[in-house]
Amino acid sequence: MKRIRKSRAARFLSWLLTVGMVAPMIRGVVAPMPAMAQGVAAGNEQSAIIVQFENKSGVQGARLSNFATTAVSNELEGQGRFQFVAARDVARVAEEDGVKAPYDQVALSRIASKLGASSIVTGEVAFVRSDTKGGAKTVRVGLKVRVTEANSGDLLNGAAQIGTAVARPGQDEYSLIEEAARNAAVLAAKEVMAYTLPEGIVLNLVGGKGSEVQVLINKGSRDGIKDGMQMIVFREKQRVGKIQVTATLVSDSEAKILENNYGFQPEDKVRAIFPMPDFSAAGNVVRGQDHPKASMGSLGKVLVVLLAGVVIWAAVGGGSNTSVTGVTAEADVQNGAPAVRIMWRDNLFAGNTLEYQVWRNPDAPYNMTGIPVASTTGNGRTYEDLPAPYSFWDGVRSFMRPAGSTSTSSNTSNNGGQGNATSVTPSTTQETPGFTPGQTYLYAINSVLRRTFTPSASSSSNSGSTNNGTSTEDIYSEVVNSGQVTPVRPAELGTTPQDLATNVDLGQFNPTWLSTAGADVFVVEVSTDRSFTNRNLIYQTPIIYSTAPRADGVTQALQAAVNLQTNAVLLRDAVFTNFIQRGGAKPTLFWRVGARNDSDRPGPVHWISRNHSDGDRTFRFVYSQIRSFTPADLPPRPPAGS
Repeated sequence: MKRIRKSRAARFLSWLLTVGMVAPMIRGVVAPMPAMAQGVAAGNEQSAIIVQFENKSGVQGARLSNFATTAVSNELEGQGRFQFVAARDVARVAEEDGVKAPYDQVALSRIASKLGASSIVTGEVAFVRSDTKGGAKTVRVGLKVRVTEANSGDLLNGAAQIGTAVARPGQDEYSLIEEAARNAAVLAAKEVMAYTLPEGIVLNLVGGKGSEVQVLINKGSRDGIKDGMQMIVFREKQRVGKIQVTATLVSDSEAKILENNYGFQPEDKVRAIFPMPDFSAAGNVVRGQDHPKASMGSLGKVLVVLLAGVVIWAAVGGGSNTSVTGVTAEADVQNGAPAVRIMWRDNLFAGNTLEYQVWRNPDAPYNMTGIPVASTTGNGRTYEDLPAPYSFWDGVRSFMRPAGSTSTSSNTSNNGGQGNATSVTPSTTQETPGFTPGQTYLYAINSVLRRTFTPSASSSSNSGSTNNGTSTEDIYSEVVNSGQVTPVRPAELGTTPQDLATNVDLGQFNPTWLSTAGADVFVVEVSTDRSFTNRNLIYQTPIIYSTAPRADGVTQALQAAVNLQTNAVLLRDAVFTNFIQRGGAKPTLFWRVGARNDSDRPGPVHWISRNHSDGDRTFRFVYSQIRSFTPADLPPRPPAGS
């Protein structure tokens, strides 16, 4: 048997063998493209212009429009992706061209070109709605943001988000609406920053002529490609045309031609057009639905199916090209510090799994010659990732730290062990460090599988062989991504109430705590159960939006003090009820703060169930330390009959 090594030569050889198997059956496919990291990294800071948003809500007119535009501009600039041209310069160029707002796409493209901007940001305040359910007035503001390419007007990115604000005592309606609009701007900017358009390369053109031609591209469902998605084709920054995806496989796709300006060629680049979300009539965000599968050209369908079948068969001996499924990544806490718990399952094609490899994007995305975050044995289907300066190393696997020296010995006896064993002297260079708390990540898992096959007479003798004439080889499966995860530090509790505090006014409970980078929402929980494991005894406040989601140490508080004396959840405890109603012994109350990035899916590890498949997000938070307090004496009860 041969032990697979993560070297460029070994990976190139595996690709060469795959091409040799596919080439006799599929004409036109010259060579596979090199493997690329999962996803496309965020671009560098780009110059852009932002145009005053429309206000379609009919509330506050230009005032709210200006406020929303400024809020989105500040949030996007603060993320380091956009550098906006000053509004006065946009107005000056528009005046020179003799155009007035609102600008059409032609005018915007001319203005952006003269100012050297590559992107245009527009938007609208879609609605402002308020209600008084639950007593306090609540305002919801719907905000849309669009990012288009300056030259073509193609939609590159966007967001549709709803900001919510609950009125505090003495707060006027103007400031309440602006608070909701600011929250919507924060969420919209986060959505824009989190999304990266899928990009790829044209592999080949197959089929007949004109509309019958099918375009094969080197990206598939694992890269975010979906059936019905439209993509721009360009060559050396010149737009060539437009295509629409008609069939998607894991690693490649087929598309039909919608627009053909200069003719398509292999090596042309493709980039998806952003599927802009919208609001429903009820005021909810509606994401773009998957398009129904379009019909495929018969030749294109045959070629794609043959290619997929041969590659999959070559990968796992007649199974699937991935052997893992259900990858989840959840923010966690280990020894008081942030951590990420990654879990996955085997599918039907996971036989003879030697080990699993863990990848982290953007720090250590999957790459043929890359260094994974960690590896686990074939029996392990969970991994706990830790923050820098931690780095994984088990003292054995050479790909985790490049070898200082290696020696190879051959052993072809039928002992079920190593065919080619490599001894490694570990190096301390190029190890993969731990994550950065507050940073958002995607994790990915792939496996190393051992395949048994019968070699031909001309096969190389390098594979491990057994007495029954069969040989084995170790291969890599495709990677499977998790959802978004943001490891955050537990929030530090503030000065009130202190731990073991006495005489706390239950009628005006108003704790403070500190922000933690990466967490955009909090909850405060109070319970008579010190372990917080009985959900029936845990009072949880509504979601509280962080005022500093990218910073540590900024004081946070409730929007208004809470009256715990009348709290229905706490009154379920007999000691607490006896104290409130009859002046009995003082109960001990416990409180803590939960933090999370609300865009994470599925979210932090569920506090109570610890089940990664638990869809209930009520207790999916990273929790602070627990403090306790006892209440102040209640006022004397009025005399009977008074």
